[in-house]
Amino acid sequence: MTKSKLGLTAARGTLLSIALRLASFILSQATVRFVSAAALGKASVPLELLLGTALFVSREGFRLALTKESGKKSDADAKDGRRMEQRMINVSWLSVPLGAIISMIAMYMHLSTCNHNVAIESEGETKSEYELLDYKMAGALYCFASFIESLSEPLVIRCLQQMDVTTKAKAVGVALVMKSVSCFGCLYVLSSNWAVSAFGISQLIYGLTFTTIMYRHGRSIEGGIQWPKRVTESTTINPYKSNSGIRPSLTQSFDYQQLHLVLVFTLQGLFKHALTEADKIVLSALAGSYDQGIYAIASSYGGLAARLLLQPIEENARLLFSRQGALMEQDKESDSKSTTNAATSKQLVEMQNTYSFLLRTVCLIGLLFANIAVNYTSILLRLLAGYRWGSNSKAISALSAFCVYTAFLSLNGITEAFVYGVARSGKDIGQLSIVHAVVGGIFASIAPGLVANHGAVGLVAANCICMALRSAYSLYFAWGYFANGERNSSSISLMLGAVPHPFVVIAFAMSFAATRASKDHFYDETLEGQTWMLASLKHIGVGIVCACGTFAVTLRKEADIRQAIKGLLLKQAL
Repeated sequence: MTKSKLGLTAARGTLLSIALRLASFILSQATVRFVSAAALGKASVPLELLLGTALFVSREGFRLALTKESGKKSDADAKDGRRMEQRMINVSWLSVPLGAIISMIAMYMHLSTCNHNVAIESEGETKSEYELLDYKMAGALYCFASFIESLSEPLVIRCLQQMDVTTKAKAVGVALVMKSVSCFGCLYVLSSNWAVSAFGISQLIYGLTFTTIMYRHGRSIEGGIQWPKRVTESTTINPYKSNSGIRPSLTQSFDYQQLHLVLVFTLQGLFKHALTEADKIVLSALAGSYDQGIYAIASSYGGLAARLLLQPIEENARLLFSRQGALMEQDKESDSKSTTNAATSKQLVEMQNTYSFLLRTVCLIGLLFANIAVNYTSILLRLLAGYRWGSNSKAISALSAFCVYTAFLSLNGITEAFVYGVARSGKDIGQLSIVHAVVGGIFASIAPGLVANHGAVGLVAANCICMALRSAYSLYFAWGYFANGERNSSSISLMLGAVPHPFVVIAFAMSFAATRASKDHFYDETLEGQTWMLASLKHIGVGIVCACGTFAVTLRKEADIRQAIKGLLLKQAL
């Protein structure tokens, strides 16, 4: 598949994923008005942390290891290609039993610790018993949902290997919609004593829907589902084979180099996962369910940009960089040295241009949220969650902090996607592990104090610091990767290509000042009725003018972004 087709496929998958996730978000807003802050906090913080950790441990290493292409081919590889492919398929199916084991461990941990996580209310012992039973049931449902979703992992890996991100995006989108509908229905039908279990049922519906769609797709494509099979013949010597009495047919059935990469990526990824979920870890340990609920409301809306825009872009950029790196390695293995050097240099320049363009684009998205959206959080809460949340100063401050956090997330997402996409040595992965460990230690040292003094805002500030440190190392890695013996010129061109034009930055700064002044002059979150509506319209009008002006400056000064938008519009017209 050519680079242009790879980019087009990735873009289509990104747009489809964004559209379906947006539909799911709109449907899920009805649940906010049906559930208490305490129930929302239990489902959104400790149980989501439990589910996310179980899924991450059971699948992330497989995805990172098995979606890479070494690009090295020889006569022996061509002769034994089918055997090697079957070994990789067998490795991918190991994610299923691992997912079952991790889900059982997660359930045991949940049942052992849920007494600590349930806050005892003052209404009496009867309500506390109902809450405890509800929380136990919900956790069991989340763990079972984790196992169900792990059943689809070999098929997901196959889609990622083939750059079939559209199928995965459809499955995720439909499953999210079903999850939102089922959650709303369960909250409407069940009593308030089973509110947390309603979230568990909806998560189980998500897992069943996603897995069903993936298996149906696997059966419909050419070749059907690629099941694990025993490999009994080999023309090459297995360097990992031991004399410990293990049956040769078993040792020959797996690609041990890929298994090693799975282990390395899983262990290394644990640091990234701990940093990504550090806010939930801190809240689970230090905050009550009501405070968790307030944070959940803010993070639900504050993380909207990350879920709808940044996460799909990061996932598809990682695949794109991985394929581009593999194509470069293929060219390095060609016979003609002079032709190889010229082609590799050209591909390196193209990859750097792609990297700089994507990095600058997501930085512009981050600046939009950090400078304009930050002054409209009260209106957003009022419209989506009602007056109770729209007039809550703590929720407003937390959501505003998340808008600033989005800028750091946008920078970190693309920079780390590049590292994971092109890193192919244990040294690179080891260095990234060390960086994540150091950043994790910094977060562990500063987060408790910031949370104690500033609450949710302090927690978001700690996350911003950590994201900035991680991004700094990823930028340094890219600098070294693109240098290729010319460190000074590469670093300058990389920075100039990734940073928005100074006039664009000034336009964002002026927009922040104007929208902040508009908020102080026109808007008051305690207003009601037509008075609030009129004030909101005036404030929104100022924001629209600022956004349009900044967008005009961006189109004027960012030529490649202007050309990209023009190209997309022309394709849509055709």
